[in-house]
Amino acid sequence: MKAKYLEVTQNISLWLIIFACFSIALPTALMSISTVAFIIFWVISGDYKSKYARVIHNPAALMALALFGFYIIGVFYSSAEWHERLMYLGKYQKLLFIPLIIGVMKTDKMREYALNAFLFSMIFVLLVSYFKWFGWVFHKDIGEGYFVFKGRIAHGIFMSFALYLMIYKALKTIGVLRVVWLTLSLLAVFNILVLVNGRTGQIIMLALIVWFTFEIWGLKSIKYWLSLLLVGFIIFQTLPDFLPHPRLLDTQKELAEHQPNGFQTASGQRMEMYKNTLSLIKQHPILGGGTGSIVNEYAQLAKSNNLSLYVTNPHSQFLLTIQELGIAGLMVLVLMWKVTWKNSYHLSSTENGVFLRGLILTMVIGSIFNSLLLDAGEGKFYCLLAGVFLSAYKPIRREGTDA
Repeated sequence: MKAKYLEVTQNISLWLIIFACFSIALPTALMSISTVAFIIFWVISGDYKSKYARVIHNPAALMALALFGFYIIGVFYSSAEWHERLMYLGKYQKLLFIPLIIGVMKTDKMREYALNAFLFSMIFVLLVSYFKWFGWVFHKDIGEGYFVFKGRIAHGIFMSFALYLMIYKALKTIGVLRVVWLTLSLLAVFNILVLVNGRTGQIIMLALIVWFTFEIWGLKSIKYWLSLLLVGFIIFQTLPDFLPHPRLLDTQKELAEHQPNGFQTASGQRMEMYKNTLSLIKQHPILGGGTGSIVNEYAQLAKSNNLSLYVTNPHSQFLLTIQELGIAGLMVLVLMWKVTWKNSYHLSSTENGVFLRGLILTMVIGSIFNSLLLDAGEGKFYCLLAGVFLSAYKPIRREGTDA
């Protein structure tokens, strides 16, 4: 009876992970329901010894725990009010999904289900975005393009990684399936560059495409890119009026037009936030101001310098981490991604390694321009999928040992 109970609850835990991956790009309520339910079933499904063993032998899982542990320590020396400290700590608890998933996901079949769940939901989002563009689905224009469910930043980030997966699927399939994946890939490119004007997604998309060619063809891909750049330069010089105009190309113009206490532009505001956050970092560079301290410290800076822009998020995970946890915290964050990258070469399948490296690049590049670990949707996107891929980690066997 007990064995049957454990089997049922453990299976439910796995399907809830799959449902959570499916809901990444869908309304937030679905994500909340799936992740809360997963935690409940993780707790009641027992088998803690096995879960602990899988986590303790996974270096990337331990680094995720170390980073979250640092945020816990940061709570105790933070300059923020206690409710703000705990609120920000709660935003980082998503890091725990990495070891939690590693503890229960054991088969490549379930990993494939989880990945496909995310990919199919993104195909659904892609189609709805085009339906909005065609006018078949109601769309309220707020200047961010035809995004679906999430804002343009999250939409672009998720779609860029989905494109990376689609290109891989196209490469590894044949016949009709290859045509389908290639078609979806082209639709995703146009969606990211034209239909949804999130610059972070556009940058990530370009970086992932370049990285993908390096993953597959190595250094030989450089000569292909040089040829493509030459052709692209000629096209842009001869047919500029007939080409789409991605918002990414407006960045320099926005920076030039921005006035701190006058006409505001998105790019200019970001530069202001970066500059002001650097001023806060100088006050406590080693260990930072503590978890959640950005709230009151930025408010004090804005008040003392008569700044018109007040934020609780500097829109850069790297800067936010240094501000909260100092250079020491930044080292832990970077080390987490470094260890995860290293682990990606020791997974049960080459495919999972390729996907995990693409996910890390997505997160690292996106974190330059956004606080992705802090953000609910983007943070869970990384932690859920990283947990799925890292659950395929195979500990390196050392000569003369059994581990």
